[in-house]
Amino acid sequence: MLNDLQQRKMAHLFALLDVDDDGTVDKMDYTASADRLVNAFGFAPGSAESQRVRERYARLWDEVTFPMDINGDGRVDLEEFTTGFDRFVTQPEDGYHAHIAPVANAFYDLMDTDGDGRITRTEYLRMTGSAFRMSEANGLIAFEHLDLDANGSLSREELHLANEQFFRSADEQAQGNWLFGPVPAGV
Repeated sequence: MLNDLQQRKMAHLFALLDVDDDGTVDKMDYTASADRLVNAFGFAPGSAESQRVRERYARLWDEVTFPMDINGDGRVDLEEFTTGFDRFVTQPEDGYHAHIAPVANAFYDLMDTDGDGRITRTEYLRMTGSAFRMSEANGLIAFEHLDLDANGSLSREELHLANEQFFRSADEQAQGNWLFGPVPAGV
């Protein structure tokens, strides 16, 4: 069972993914996020890069989020989302590696536009602003918390650690809690 922090993290991510702010996440939210990402990175319509982004978002929906749809309405509400992450990612020992690590790798590859094996602050901000609707200020705060060696870029290992901590850790001090910016305080 998720503790208060984990529930707040899932609610925060859910709000970022609910592009049309209708209280559910559905395939159209993922399509809209993919389109924003394609535009933010300047990929030409129909290009291999554009197609890859859209395919990865479709896979994220099909393999990670859609199976959380308990009532079969084609949409995932906050309760389904939170329960699903607990069941598929947080609780099983291999949950992160089975469900999130492949997605994190895909996002890493998309962000690393210059192919140098590092995610710069600019690349990170472009991703978080377009794919997750994060403000630049929150993106900068997040980046600073995730750049563990303070070298001005994120390695694949730093990103995986942050993702795993965000999705699995109950520790208030885990740096990965900042992956999607500041998590709102509990009520």
